[in-house]
Amino acid sequence: MQNFEKELNTLFNVFTASEAELRPHFILTGSSGSGKSWTIAKLAEEFGLGFLEINAAQLTKEGTAGSSLSKALAPLGQMQQQLTVCFVDEFDKLFIAGNSNSETAHETTLGVQNEFLKVVESDTASVFGDYGKYVTISTKNVLYVFAGAFNGEEDIDLDRLRELGVKTEFLGRVGLVYNTAKVTLETLIKTMKDSHYLATYLDLFPDVKREDVEATLTQQLTDCYDNNTLGYRMITTLIHQYFIKGPNSPDKETKKVTFQRKLSFQSGT
Repeated sequence: MQNFEKELNTLFNVFTASEAELRPHFILTGSSGSGKSWTIAKLAEEFGLGFLEINAAQLTKEGTAGSSLSKALAPLGQMQQQLTVCFVDEFDKLFIAGNSNSETAHETTLGVQNEFLKVVESDTASVFGDYGKYVTISTKNVLYVFAGAFNGEEDIDLDRLRELGVKTEFLGRVGLVYNTAKVTLETLIKTMKDSHYLATYLDLFPDVKREDVEATLTQQLTDCYDNNTLGYRMITTLIHQYFIKGPNSPDKETKKVTFQRKLSFQSGT
């Protein structure tokens, strides 16, 4: 894991220091809850980069009703002056597991994969603009990260990605692969204690002691760790539950709250 983090830091350093002259696009694999999106969003924040997340599973082929890639990439039009990371989640949903022959792949999902290939190969992209018109924008400053669970397989390499259905042409453009592991309990606890959400809630409820919240959430994270498929997202869920529903009665009806500058905390007990 340490080598994984070191290489990603090097990769982001290369992208930033070269001012996007070097764009080492890569594929990120790992089971649900392993922190794929959190890791990349955190790196983007640390390096002062723009961040756009899109869900490949929700995309339709251009010309088909629904959310096309040109619509999903439209926010890049407002980010052209900033180095940006485009995180493509659930990329693995665009191919059939275990099938390297694209003849049986669904026309729509295969079409979307081809559209991603065109975007990666080009320095521009046609995106959906105002009044339903398409506009061409520069994407020279964009680093693409293609992420997915890939059936929960570990240590996936380029050959296995090809077997799963990723086009050879695509792997020729996006040839780096990294595999995440399940986030450790220690990391989850540290992240919880450093959470912006926690700090904001504590500021809003001045009568709540931080050590009490941390102790409760640490125990909850420990108890649900083995079955946690949300990864870092579990932290946000537990923080909201603690302050909205109360630390001891997470299933009780949420109390009505009138928002003001400071609030009196109701524990739900």
